[in-house]
Amino acid sequence: MFHPVLLSLALATGASGAQASADADPLACHLAALGGEAALEAVEAVRVKVQITEPAFTVTGDYRASRDGLMRIDIFDGETRVFTEALDGKSGWQMLVDPAQVSGLSAEGEGALRRGLADNLYGLQEFGELGHSVSPGQEALVDGTVYHTIDVVYSGGFEARLFIDPQTCLLARRRSEFALHPDLDPQVEYFETLYGDYREVDGVQRAFRQERVNLRTGERAQLTLIESFETNPDLEPDQFARPGTR
Repeated sequence: MFHPVLLSLALATGASGAQASADADPLACHLAALGGEAALEAVEAVRVKVQITEPAFTVTGDYRASRDGLMRIDIFDGETRVFTEALDGKSGWQMLVDPAQVSGLSAEGEGALRRGLADNLYGLQEFGELGHSVSPGQEALVDGTVYHTIDVVYSGGFEARLFIDPQTCLLARRRSEFALHPDLDPQVEYFETLYGDYREVDGVQRAFRQERVNLRTGERAQLTLIESFETNPDLEPDQFARPGTR
């Protein structure tokens, strides 16, 4: 499953200006670092091609999503599609290697995809309209750095803590408890995602590297590398429909 990529845009004022702004209002500094509210709200759809590495395999993914509530990711082993997850605007579905093997998603699986829609397509300033809450958290010392934190509670009750770099206001870390692949293994773990390799895409910075670590074991659970990122691509609505319902 492809998980959220949050945006960031380097502040022109430099590190000292970002430090002062973050101390005064971490959320405002973070939104400014993302490029501002207008830039975030201009994102109507995305298409992201990724490489995903886990301990037992490396695959590629083609993720598409829009503010219409549509989302689909196809997972490939080489040239062969091996798995698909999607939201059709009403509910979620999944498809195995055999196109005839289509089923609905669990509540946990569908919830993860819907949180991904919020994280990939909306700025934090819009979360309230989606039924989520955003609030400043306490400072946290991690690996010698004191981070400003932002706490997010999604509409279904899922919680995440965002760690904002005090020098740049970029998202550096994210911590939350969840099952990595809820419809395959419901075991909930405590994960930290590390964000890096920021690159400009259509005027905003995207984290092209996301490393997810199991904080209970210290082991890397997943590494996601973005291969290409498109903003506001043309997406054919039929591709999101559950097979057999088109």
